[in-house]
Amino acid sequence: MKEKFRIGPVEAIISDDKIEHDRDRAVIHRVLDDEEYTFDAITCLARPVEFSVLNRLYTLDKQRVIKECERCNKTKEIAVLSTDNYHLILNPLIERHTFFGKKEANRLTNDVIDLCIRLEVRRLRITQFCLMQSELPFYDQFKGILDAFSSRHDSPIQVVYFDVPDKNFYQLTILFRTYENMTAAGKTSDR
Repeated sequence: MKEKFRIGPVEAIISDDKIEHDRDRAVIHRVLDDEEYTFDAITCLARPVEFSVLNRLYTLDKQRVIKECERCNKTKEIAVLSTDNYHLILNPLIERHTFFGKKEANRLTNDVIDLCIRLEVRRLRITQFCLMQSELPFYDQFKGILDAFSSRHDSPIQVVYFDVPDKNFYQLTILFRTYENMTAAGKTSDR
């Protein structure tokens, strides 16, 4: 399924069928292109294992990928691997018992937007939520992300596309629709 929303200056899309995976084993089989959208940049977790989004998207030199992922996770800062076609934005892994909520997601999203300004990214795909588990505070994380996209008027991003699991699609549709209505009315969230 796929739904589209207008959240402030950004067209936001959520899709639950473009990443083929085994949720129980956290294994990515394939990352599919969307028939309607192309992307200047794709974000994913800095997780260089064989069955991750990172290795399903790119045919980059494995040692380069491992080195960038290690650096990203050590410094806890985003990193970029670029090809002729698009940029791969690596987000650091979050420790399992580390809280990562609205504020932290907002800060990371603003860092990604700053990078997108420098790279002149207009169309962004966010893949790191495709295998999200129910114990994560994903609802608050998405609020932080949507706050950033709806409030950054200096952002060049026109389209942001989220790969999400089907089990969370309905809840996220409600959240995105709420943000769409708020931004259309000129309101902001309750930061």
